[in-house]
Amino acid sequence: MSTEDQLTWEARFGRPAALAAFAAGLLLFAGTIVLLSIPEGRNGVEPRPDFLLSVDQSPGSFYAATALQAVAALAMIMVFFYLFRAIIARTANIPRWFVYVIVIGPAMYAAGQFVSAVTQVDIAETFANQDYSFPDADPDSNLDQCPAIRGNLGEDCAEELARDKANGAAIGLGLIGSVSIAFLFVMLPLRARRAGLLSPFMSILGVFAGILFVLPLFPGVPVVIQAFWLGAVGALFLGSWPGGRGPAWETGNADPWPSAAERRGLAQPGGEPEPEPHEAPPAAEPEPAPQRPSSRKRKRKR
Repeated sequence: MSTEDQLTWEARFGRPAALAAFAAGLLLFAGTIVLLSIPEGRNGVEPRPDFLLSVDQSPGSFYAATALQAVAALAMIMVFFYLFRAIIARTANIPRWFVYVIVIGPAMYAAGQFVSAVTQVDIAETFANQDYSFPDADPDSNLDQCPAIRGNLGEDCAEELARDKANGAAIGLGLIGSVSIAFLFVMLPLRARRAGLLSPFMSILGVFAGILFVLPLFPGVPVVIQAFWLGAVGALFLGSWPGGRGPAWETGNADPWPSAAERRGLAQPGGEPEPEPHEAPPAAEPEPAPQRPSSRKRKRKR
């Protein structure tokens, strides 16, 4: 494909890719908000038992949260594919097999979300009805006293029930999908920066978004970063980036993203900063010639 054809393709599919980015960020954020709002905070009940009881009480909310996150992952396919096509047209340092990860990874994540949702609802119903037991539990543990809901015993019963009824397909699909999406969040922004398609800030932010996708250290924080990155990329695809996009989007070549100094006109692209003009120093005024003291002649008396 020639450079002109590539730029025509980018202009044609830039708006759909931007809409997909906006939708992915919004759906991902909304799904997380719904999921965090499910627990009711029952007194004397630990977080995991409280979550299972809440899911059993309102499974529709849990299914809705899962569906929002799954659709967000599917929308990322268009976002990553558009960025991949733009990168590969400007630089050859990206493997073509990335395209398989772009399609398969989010699809597996979405499928894993649906399978996991069905499993979680079944576990929540079993826990709420207290229709379970662990006859093969370790005698040194307190699991032989299950079922229970409150206190530390309820927490232990809920964790053991989740392990006992774990769905291998849901775990496998979710793990592969999550790692694939995190991989795309990290690798594509790094290569897009080398091609001049992303600023250094957006590239680093994409790396953080990918790391937090598989290591959610703080509840709610990762999804804020991921949603912001997706929204910013959508604005970039539309050409609405503050201060303008990098020249690589216009030329179709791997032109570096301009620095802040270059945007202010203080430096030439890829060159040294231009010296700032200085005012010529004022001409020095000539110093006055020193005056010699007049000699006084003594008058002689005749």
